Amino acid sequence: MRISASRAAAIGVVVVLGATAFAAPPARTLSLDPLDLIEGREVPGKPELSVEHEGIEYRFSTPENKAAFEKDPVRFEVADGGACGAMGPLSGLGDARRFVVHDRRIYLFASEQCRDSFLKNPAKRIETDDPAPVGSAEQIAAGRATLDRAVIWAGGKERLLGMTTFRGGATRTETNGDTKWTVTKEIAIAFPECFYTREAWNESWYATIRAKEGAAMASRGEHELLARSRAHAFDRSMARWPVVVLRTYAQDSASIAAVGDGEGIVDGTPVEFVKVAMNGATSRLAVEKASGKLVQLAFRGRDGGSLIGDSVRTFTNYATVDGVRLPTAYVVTFDGKEAPKAAASLDRFEINPKLAENLFEVHKK
Repeated sequence: MRISASRAAAIGVVVVLGATAFAAPPARTLSLDPLDLIEGREVPGKPELSVEHEGIEYRFSTPENKAAFEKDPVRFEVADGGACGAMGPLSGLGDARRFVVHDRRIYLFASEQCRDSFLKNPAKRIETDDPAPVGSAEQIAAGRATLDRAVIWAGGKERLLGMTTFRGGATRTETNGDTKWTVTKEIAIAFPECFYTREAWNESWYATIRAKEGAAMASRGEHELLARSRAHAFDRSMARWPVVVLRTYAQDSASIAAVGDGEGIVDGTPVEFVKVAMNGATSRLAVEKASGKLVQLAFRGRDGGSLIGDSVRTFTNYATVDGVRLPTAYVVTFDGKEAPKAAASLDRFEINPKLAENLFEVHKK
């Protein structure tokens, strides 16, 4: 079976570029041998020793280095699928001619300013999977009991399992000088594994799409396949949505790690804390003891900005649609400070809406 370069990139296959193959543009060509580069040596690669992997052309100085890359590309590939190292894996792409090697990983950057900001504090820019929570048998039992009560509060296991699709959105207006902007945000889910988010400013928009076969970012006239690591970063971000956590737990509780983390008070409300982990994302939920209501969700990561930190989302509003109850608004503290720009809300949500048949299509432009 013959596999095209674009299809192979989408499924993570390494493609050898022959002498007459399409060459990647300079911004997507790592002209220095990556195996030498992570060792601190800048050795030019040879065009005839090239490999395309997830949309980036890698050049190698020796056949041995090329073979080593082909055997284990994840070990040597650029970080975050080539996204800007300062802005994160779900940002725009960096330029392969503008890079930094940090802890034996190659990071690309969209600008010199981005590279400089990364070098000031790499730990505030590098996203990784969160450590999964661990605890005693008693803590695990307590955590699952807390999640069980949250499921009941949200409408019960039967209603959650009956939710096959979900759609939510919010619209606001902003004025900048003489320009009035209508800003719309949308999320759509086809459980258990298809996700779609979209942000629009008047006629301009961009969307991130996740389906079983891969992930992509789209905008007007563009549709860009995402590297495996960027798709996984989107999975992590979706695992911060309460509807995703509760629906996943209701369907397959074993797929979520849950560990009780004690009790406390949030804004005068007695709560139980439980750490939950799925898709590389660990969050700490605060659940009201008396009712099972979701009160708060805390995690470490990005939350509407470019820096990584400790984010705490405190829910401020709720709604019930077709028997399913969910938080619809939250305020945020980030690294202990109020972060009004990170606050978010849903004006509306639907349970089991009919979604467009092509909404979750992942394809080349």
